[in-house]
Amino acid sequence: DKQTGEKFDALTDVWAMPIKNFAVGDGLLSGQIYDERGKFNLNDLHAAANYQTIFKAKTDRARRMFELLQLNPDLVDALIDWTDQDDNPRPAGAESVYYQSQKPAYRAANERLQSLTDLRLIKGFTPDIIDRLSRYVTVYPLDGGVPINLNTADILVIQSLDADITPAMASEIVQGRPYKTKVDLDRVSSFNEIGARLRTDYDIKSEFYSARMTITVNESNKTAHAVLHRDDNKGDSTVEYLRVF
Repeated sequence: DKQTGEKFDALTDVWAMPIKNFAVGDGLLSGQIYDERGKFNLNDLHAAANYQTIFKAKTDRARRMFELLQLNPDLVDALIDWTDQDDNPRPAGAESVYYQSQKPAYRAANERLQSLTDLRLIKGFTPDIIDRLSRYVTVYPLDGGVPINLNTADILVIQSLDADITPAMASEIVQGRPYKTKVDLDRVSSFNEIGARLRTDYDIKSEFYSARMTITVNESNKTAHAVLHRDDNKGDSTVEYLRVF
């Protein structure tokens, strides 16, 4: 990237290619790396809580994401109540009074999500719903507030950005990838006007990635899920999250 003077991350990059049955000692490794910046960050709702205009835009975006996935958008109320710092339930939400009535009883976190597994504690979020969401949403970076990488975002994530983005427009964006600069997106004529007002909401690069790996030795399998934060200057990565099961 430094040699070419270009900084973009796309699904045409080597990191996006799956690894299948790569020999490691006596075992075989299979894995896939995913761009977390190509997903809708649920922690955006927590990050924007004190900024009314931005918060409404993020809430509307979250509700569109749920609707596009054919999930009840009222679940967003429960999600906001779980992460906001007050104890006032939204119309379809729930605060600590509700969770204290559960068995076992617990309290609303009133804090940002630490991982997607936190969703299992929130009212209405069943395992099936979490599974359907997991491909399209993230909690990284934990502080939220970063633009979505249009070079890697799923077509539904692109549609969720704005109510005026049609399926045809989102498809045109996908077909034009990879974009080496944000200005390159201007060649998607149908996106010009909308892109101008969303300029700070999208990007063409990333620094947060998740890796899912499975290693097989004889009849035994081990699976790992890691989230990596890449340093744009050095190219090194640090592990933000690791789970082995």
